[in-house]
Amino acid sequence: MQPENKFLLRVPVDASQVQGFATDAALQLLAWSRTGETQQRVVRLDAEGMGTASFGFVGQPQEPVRVALGPEDASPYEMQRLQTISVSVPVSAWTSAREVTLAPVPVSTWYWWWWQHWKQKFQITGRVVNPQGDPIAGATVSAFDIDAWWWWTAQEQVGETVTDDEGEFAVEFTRASGAWPWWWWATREWKADPELVGRITAFVGQYARFGSLTGPTAAPSLGVFESLLAMSPRPLPQKLSLNRARQAIGNGTIDPGVLEGLRERLVEILPRNFTLPVWPWKAWTPWEDCGANLIFKVTDACGDESAVLLNEGVSEARWEVPAVLDLTLTAREPRRRERPIGWTLVDYLFPETPAWSGSRSGEAGAMLARTA
Repeated sequence: MQPENKFLLRVPVDASQVQGFATDAALQLLAWSRTGETQQRVVRLDAEGMGTASFGFVGQPQEPVRVALGPEDASPYEMQRLQTISVSVPVSAWTSAREVTLAPVPVSTWYWWWWQHWKQKFQITGRVVNPQGDPIAGATVSAFDIDAWWWWTAQEQVGETVTDDEGEFAVEFTRASGAWPWWWWATREWKADPELVGRITAFVGQYARFGSLTGPTAAPSLGVFESLLAMSPRPLPQKLSLNRARQAIGNGTIDPGVLEGLRERLVEILPRNFTLPVWPWKAWTPWEDCGANLIFKVTDACGDESAVLLNEGVSEARWEVPAVLDLTLTAREPRRRERPIGWTLVDYLFPETPAWSGSRSGEAGAMLARTA
């Protein structure tokens, strides 16, 4: 690269007003344009809370350059989608100079605190047992975070592991907060949840004044609320109109301001105290927190086949789980398993013996013990 072809951008950072600032603290700066590659820099601030990041360009930038400040451990993908401090450098900044130095970007105490707490680490331990309480070894345990909006749900797998000889397992994962709502919404695969459809329909259907609810569409739709909102004695403000809300929810995005206003109106209309904490009965801004709502699936491989021993639904979700959680998962289905080492004629003679669970039990186990 020839020096005369290099363009340089310097971004000073000023965290001097941050309360409780720690010496040698670090943050990340990311620079990118709409069509260009990202440049990532980690800046360690001095004792006064000052630091500078530098970004180089082979040619003169032909598009505005966006620079975001954020947590040191965020990926470039996450940095571009966080609601964080950012500045834009226009193309005109390079008209008469190859080196551009921005005014120091101030960092507030709130952002500094959030950058230290934007992720939450979860440690989930537990045990998988059969209905008799015996441990199930070698089963695959999958953990999913579940979100519910009216009668649609979206699941995201957060961990998977295999139980040990005692049926025990451990899953660790992290959850991040602070994403732009449009990004959070667009990265979920929403489906109408039959269980929620049934529960909400039955709950609202107890009251004759509501009539029949509009049936669910495959993907979230605000049209299901038209008949409900029409029952309000107060007209909807223009800013809460469904036409505007439809525009907000189109193309996989969502306008949280519009939805919160609609939620408040729906809460006035609908019967209270629904059994599950779902929108609109519960305020819903999952992109702003790093909590987790967990359900589990347990499967068992038998040769080329896979049996589902447990598949939890939304009514079994553990809402807002603590950072450290220990639990027991009880399989609902009998286990199928290849014959283990030590299989004897007794296992053949007593096919009604309970499914193998890692230890012999029942009549066949007693006979094996006597012949040992």
